Amino acid sequence: MSLPAANRFHEAVHAGSIVLAFLTQVVSEVFFSLSKVPNALFQGSFRNVSETFPLEVTMDQWSDNNWIVIDLWSKAWLTYGMFGFFKRNVLGPESCNPEVHPPVFYLMWITINLARTSITVLWDREFILAAASVRWILPIYSFYMLYMSYSKLYKYKNWLAVNNPKLILWTRYLTQNGLAAFAWWSLFDASVGLGISLKYIHGVQEPLASSIVLSIIAICIIIWFGLQSILVSKYMRHTFSVYPTLILGLGSMFTSSYRVHDFSANTVVCGVLMILVTIMSFTNLISVCMYTEKPSTSLVVEPYMNITVCETVCPPGGQIKNKVQC
Repeated sequence: MSLPAANRFHEAVHAGSIVLAFLTQVVSEVFFSLSKVPNALFQGSFRNVSETFPLEVTMDQWSDNNWIVIDLWSKAWLTYGMFGFFKRNVLGPESCNPEVHPPVFYLMWITINLARTSITVLWDREFILAAASVRWILPIYSFYMLYMSYSKLYKYKNWLAVNNPKLILWTRYLTQNGLAAFAWWSLFDASVGLGISLKYIHGVQEPLASSIVLSIIAICIIIWFGLQSILVSKYMRHTFSVYPTLILGLGSMFTSSYRVHDFSANTVVCGVLMILVTIMSFTNLISVCMYTEKPSTSLVVEPYMNITVCETVCPPGGQIKNKVQC
C-alpha cells in the first residue's frame, strides 16, 4: 500500500472510530434513560433495584441527574473531535495531525459505552456480581484515556503552541476535564457497586462494607491530589472538574445516609472528606494561579523542518513527512 493510500486509510479509521464512539454514546444514554422506568425492555427501574440493595453510602436519588451533565460533556468533546476533521492545519485534518487522540483512544470509549449498556441490563436482572464487576471497566478505561490525553498533549505541546494553540485549550478544558469528571463519577458508581456485592453476595456487614467503599474513594483522592500537586503537575494542573465532581459524589452519599437521630460514622467520614476535598480544590486553584509557564526554547514554527518526534497522518505541503519536531 502506498503512503498516500495508507494515510487515507488511517484517516478513515480515525474518523470511523470517532463516529462509532459518538453513536455508542447515544445508545448507552438511551438504555440508561429507558432503565429509569419499567417498560418492555426493563422489568423495573434502575433506582428501585438500587434501593433493594441499600448501603449506608448509597448515592442519593438526585445524583442520577449528574449523568445528564456528564453525558452532555462527553458528547461535546466527541463532537469537537469530529469537527476537527473539517479543520485543517499545515499537516492535514486537525483531529489526527498531530494525533493527540489516536483511534485506540476512541475505541476504548466505545468499550466504555458498551459496558454501560450491559450494566443497565445486568442490574435490571439483579445480576449484582456481574454488574459490579463490569462497572470497573468505566473508571479503569477512562483514567487510562486521561493518561493518554495528558501524555500526548504534552508531547506535542510545543508544536501546537505555535501552529495550533486553540487545540491545546480545547483539549485541556473540554476533553480532559470532561473525561476526568466521567472517570471520577464512574469510580463512585463502581465503588458503591463493590460495596453492594460485598454486603449482599459475600456477607460483609455494615458499617464495614460502606467503610471499604469510602476507603477506596479516599485513597484515590489522595493519590490524585499528590499526582496533580507534586509529581506530575505539568500534565494535570489544568484539570479543574475533579473536585466539584468529588464534592457532588460525597454530598450524595452524605444526604443519602444522613439521619438526625442516627448519625453514623460513615456519614461523618463523608462530611470530613467533603471538607478536605474543598481545601484541596482551593489549594490547587491557588497553585495554578501562582504558576508561570516558562516559554520553551524549542518551538518550531515550520512543522516539517525536522523529522524527529510528532506522528502525523497527512503530508505537509504535498510532501510525505511522517514525523515533525515538537
